[in-house]
Amino acid sequence: MTTFNREENFATFIEKKTDYYLSRWNIFENSGEKINWNWAAFFFSAYWMMYRKMYVPAVAVFVGIRLVKYIIALGGGEFYRLVAVVGLLFTGALGNWIYYVYASRKIDDIADTAGSDDPSLIGRTVREAGGTSWMWVIMLIIIGGFVDKILKQALLKREISIENFDADTFWDIL
Repeated sequence: MTTFNREENFATFIEKKTDYYLSRWNIFENSGEKINWNWAAFFFSAYWMMYRKMYVPAVAVFVGIRLVKYIIALGGGEFYRLVAVVGLLFTGALGNWIYYVYASRKIDDIADTAGSDDPSLIGRTVREAGGTSWMWVIMLIIIGGFVDKILKQALLKREISIENFDADTFWDIL
């Protein structure tokens, strides 16, 4: 293993708001607690995850919330918006821990596959894998808005419920 220590790896991976995340992540490492509030994760959920380059968790949260909302709306449920609030509370409470686990695994994978003990090589790879990115946030906003508009229009045009839901309805909505 390299002489490049874990805290330096984390700081390199985080890039922005390093002190904030390192202080939260020290709590996880020392106490084992997973709940630690993050306002950015609460307000922006999947978009915050995309900004922090956690693409797979972001897509899972984004699709999961929409899928559950859609299923509830199909069933005639009036509380489908509550799903979004629950999703926001989930990411607000567990966002720092999800980011910590994601960063830890990514850094460990980089260190294991680097093929070198050179700290500068590993540092460059960690920096490229981590940090922040607005590009995918913007893409998620565009794609999400498009998908939401299609689903909303489909639900408004037809009185869709589980009773009259069939394969044609499914394909019309898509």
